[in-house]
Amino acid sequence: MKSNYILRRVNSPFDDSGIFVRNVYMKKAVLFDCGRLGNIDNSELNDISHVFISHTHIDHFNGFDRFLRTALLSGNTITFFGPAGFINNVKGKLAGYTWNLIYDYDVTFIAVELTEKGIKGAEFAAKNGFKEEKLTLDRNILNINDGFSIDYDFLYHGINSIGYRLKEPKRISINKEKMEEYGFVKGPWIRILKDAILAERSNDIINVETKNGVQKFYLNDIASKLAEYPESQDITYITDTAPTFENYKKAVKLAKNSHILLIEAVFMNNDIIHAVEKKHLSIGLSKAVYKYSNSYYVSFGHFAPKYDRVRDVFFQELYDDLDMDRIIKMELHR
Repeated sequence: MKSNYILRRVNSPFDDSGIFVRNVYMKKAVLFDCGRLGNIDNSELNDISHVFISHTHIDHFNGFDRFLRTALLSGNTITFFGPAGFINNVKGKLAGYTWNLIYDYDVTFIAVELTEKGIKGAEFAAKNGFKEEKLTLDRNILNINDGFSIDYDFLYHGINSIGYRLKEPKRISINKEKMEEYGFVKGPWIRILKDAILAERSNDIINVETKNGVQKFYLNDIASKLAEYPESQDITYITDTAPTFENYKKAVKLAKNSHILLIEAVFMNNDIIHAVEKKHLSIGLSKAVYKYSNSYYVSFGHFAPKYDRVRDVFFQELYDDLDMDRIIKMELHR
């Protein structure tokens, strides 16, 4: 199955968390978690519009400072999502510096706090010295670039750690062979047709360019001849979640039928007691979430650093009994 995504882990999988994500249908990039920002350059950071923070342990959020330094002259508005207390986390980061010479800069950070009681937000603009300005938000903030949207759930890690699902919008493709068969000619009418289908305007009549000139067709008629509906490719990110049955059920539900599942696999199975103590998934539980969510591709990560010394043994257990054609191997690179 051809994927619409380009993914890169910004560090070794035994290091801080951060995954850079592009989709061919999204003009801007997004970032899942913001630990140490290693394998990523400044131009890529300035191409990011949204950052999804699972929680603010240092290995998931310490890259904010580099992000801030890089973005200062970008003129961008960057939206960060995070759990309860996240607005204060961002405010605290920004309060660590002196900002008397930035009032003509145009960069803005929006912090969106996702809690079990609802959504709230704050804006920090350079033109105001990065002082907090409260925003009134609703769930429309979850609709991001180019028709994409975000779903999420709260996973227990001693605190709430948010699992995210980036949802690709419904798409329509036009069968080129059918175009030729019916004598249709490419033109602006194709965009009109797609928009009308998405808006479910089934009784519309549209003007279609053909080899015999412009002809009128009902939407349903032309759609039945030409339109195809590719399956949406959603990507789910799950990390820092305790090995409990409640977390397992939530993770499977959030990732159900994902095109790609990005999931932690912190501890080997013989370290399950340590996994319970540290509130992380073991390899077996991570693989179970992948299997029972029916996700198509998977990338495991956030491995405990101690296994970096025994990679062969670790990866043997991780990949045993899995279809390697479904594994996204970015986790094999430093």
